[in-house]
Amino acid sequence: MKHARLSIVIASLGVATVLSGCNGSSSAGGLAGGGGGGGGQDFETAFNAVSQKAPTSDMPTSLKASYEGQMKVGVNSGSAQIFGTDIDANSAEIIGDLAVDVDWTDGQTTNPFTGTASNIVATEAGTSNSVKLDGTLTVDQGLPASLSRTTIPAQVVAGVNIPEQNTGAMLFHMSGRLSNGENEGDATLQFGGNFMGPGAESMLGPVSGGINDVNNPSPQIFDAGVGGTFYANKK
Repeated sequence: MKHARLSIVIASLGVATVLSGCNGSSSAGGLAGGGGGGGGQDFETAFNAVSQKAPTSDMPTSLKASYEGQMKVGVNSGSAQIFGTDIDANSAEIIGDLAVDVDWTDGQTTNPFTGTASNIVATEAGTSNSVKLDGTLTVDQGLPASLSRTTIPAQVVAGVNIPEQNTGAMLFHMSGRLSNGENEGDATLQFGGNFMGPGAESMLGPVSGGINDVNNPSPQIFDAGVGGTFYANKK
């Protein structure tokens, strides 16, 4: 992968907004509703269930847990050979299964995340055309990652006592090589957002990044830029 170039670009892909929360919408360029892909679970139903939870207000000072969920991204720009001739790259939507482990203590500066994205399927939006992308993405220890806990002090607003709240936010990256027959692509994705529900029982947020064809000498950053959302629930 073109790590030197990607590290700079990925770091600038929405880092300023990644920790600001998610509005509950799972739309992105090229995305259509419904399930398919990944493990076959309906993404929209599961995503909406998490997005309807309140943001975590009792974020613990340490967290050691395993989360499972899915990501769903659409192609926002460019094209990539990895989808083959059966999928219009600009209409491709990609769903994959997530398994993310967290081992974190407040104040920690090292990457607290490990995990994978697997069972990745690309489908041409509005059709039944789909391809299984072989390969697995893993949490990239060479790219930025963080987990933060923010305390909002107790306060009185219009005579109403509002108790102290402790929220949580996260950022990590996954990368790896995917293939579809003879077509290969190097993918790099950024995941970020907030913890949801009591005790940080879920994660929710946007996904951004892209895929580079392995043998494409093009100087552009990504042969296919992607964007979407993800959710994950504590096991």
